[in-house]
This record gives sequence, structure tokens and C-alpha cells, in this order.
Amino acid sequence: MNPDGPRIADARLEAYSLPLRRPWQTRHGAVRDRRGWLLHVVDGEGRPALGEAAPWPDAGTESASDCGAALADILRWLPGVTPAAALERLSGVPAGPAARCGTEGALYGLLVRHSGRPLHRLLAANASSSVAVNAACGSADQGLATRIAAAAAAGFRVFKVKLGVGGWADELACLRALSLPSGGALRLDVNGAWRAVDAGRRLAELSELPVDCVEEPLATFDPEALAALQATVPYALALDESLAGGAADLCGPRCPVRRVVLKPMVHGGARKTLARARSAAAAGLEVVVTTTLEAAPGRWLAAAVAAATGSPLAHGLDTGAWLARDLGEGPRIAHGRIRLEEDQFGS
Repeated sequence: MNPDGPRIADARLEAYSLPLRRPWQTRHGAVRDRRGWLLHVVDGEGRPALGEAAPWPDAGTESASDCGAALADILRWLPGVTPAAALERLSGVPAGPAARCGTEGALYGLLVRHSGRPLHRLLAANASSSVAVNAACGSADQGLATRIAAAAAAGFRVFKVKLGVGGWADELACLRALSLPSGGALRLDVNGAWRAVDAGRRLAELSELPVDCVEEPLATFDPEALAALQATVPYALALDESLAGGAADLCGPRCPVRRVVLKPMVHGGARKTLARARSAAAAGLEVVVTTTLEAAPGRWLAAAVAAATGSPLAHGLDTGAWLARDLGEGPRIAHGRIRLEEDQFGS
């Protein structure tokens, strides 16, 4: 039996557009649907698999047009190549991170079917069999308390909240009024909405709350300012969007904060994301893996990467509920965890 698997017999693209149940608020505006492509592949023995390419330029990917063009180019050479050989060839192909992630996902799907091993075990032999997940609770608005109560009842203990969407005084009052379960913590995502002159005071005001982390507090990336801010607060600050593109070398000793947030769709797939996670862990940094509101195939990939990192922190994989409809069955979350022994990646 060829360990690389049968050659790819066919490959095609399918565009999708999925409405969200409610707008996803960011400092750049409201997102109302999620669009991308599914890359369908079939090997010479008739086994199908698919990968998801879901560009989101605001998060750090290429544009939708660039992603589509790169996928069309990749389709021209995929047939006739084994999945393992295609993964190696992909490393030298000029394509953005979302196109790479979608292609890699499809290829790994074929390898999963061929080997009979789940993806997280292909990525790391000692991968965790389950991962903790934070609840995606949206913005600090009037409905936040209700959403957090529902998430707590479902077993979540880390609650992610978007800041920088409304006024700071209102957002802080909203956070102070929350009633969290025992052991519960807030994971706060500023998305670069604060000016440096305001950040120190606001982070200090948050120190009275059970904060797990504050992501991307500054509007302008400033390593010295971030390091100074990290030294003043007891919780972790994190880089997310700042790691996209050429700043990925910050996943190591040069990182000015305690945590990095890695998105496979932004970093170009499972292999690159896992390599950056390992570099970060070797430098003593905390690692969290998250999605960019992908459909089921993208969430399976992100969950497998999260398990392969071995990070015990809650990962940002609870985004499927934001989709009004999905593309297949995504990872099931029970009591704030995803169990991966019987994952359905590639199906």
C-alpha cells in the first residue's frame, strides 16, 4: 500500500455564503454572512474529502478575489498527484493563507481516510484527545448577561467578549454587572480599538474582574508599549491580528506579551499554525487556537490543530452557533470541551 495514498483523481471548487444568526460586530463594522469556498477532492479509489478556504482580510488573510484566483491555479495541478506530494508542492506555491488552508485541509482529509487515523493524531502523535473551549458571547451589550448565563449553564467557564464596539464606560459597566459561575473568567478582545493613552487606565480598571486575557489592546502595534502594559497587569495580554503576515516571528522570544492567538485560516493551514504554536510554547508563551467564523470543515481543522498543540487553555472554537446554517456537522461541544477521538474531519 502506498503510504502517500492514491493519487488525486478529481478536484473542484464550490462557493458558499452562509448567513449569521446575528451580526458579528467588529470595530470595522458588522459582518452579516460568511463566504468562502469548499475544495472537493476525490482520490483514485473514490474516497472524497474537502477543505474550506474562508478569506477574511480584516483578520489577516488575502482578499476574496486573490483567494479564488489562487485556488483556481491550484486546481490545475492537483489531479494526478498524491496527497502527500501535493502537501509538499503546496509549500512552494504563491498563494495566500486562506487558499493554502483550504487546500491543505482537503489533502489532509484524504490522508485521514487513507490512514484511518484522525487528523490530530496525524499532526502530533501525542495530541490531546479533547480540548477546552471558550464561549463566544459577542459584544458587551445589553444581551451579554443572558448569553453568558446560557453559556455557563452549558458548561463553559471561559467567556469571550468583544470590546471596543461601544463606549468604554458602558462596556465596563456591563462587565462589572455580570454574574459569573465559580471559576469563571472573561476573555476580552479589544481588536485594536484602544489608543495607547487610554489602554493603561482601562486595563487597570479590568484588574478588579476575573480576567483570563485581553487580546489586541492597542490600535497601533507597539512592542515596547505592549511589554510595558503586560508588566502592569496580573492577567495575560495577547497578540492575534498583529501576528498575521510578516509579524509571525513574534511567536517566540520577541513576543512582548504572554499569549499568542493563532488562526489556521490566517496562518496558512495546520502545519504553519502548529509550527508557530511550538515556537511560542518553546519561548514560554501561552497558546490559543481559534477560528475565523468558518463552517464545519474549517472548525474541524482548527480543533485538530488545537489538540495537537497540547495547550490546556480554552480555545476559540465555539463559533458554529453563529451560523444560521452550516456545511455539515461540526465538532460537538459538551460541557465546554470538544472530544476528538472520533473526529469527522474530511467528511
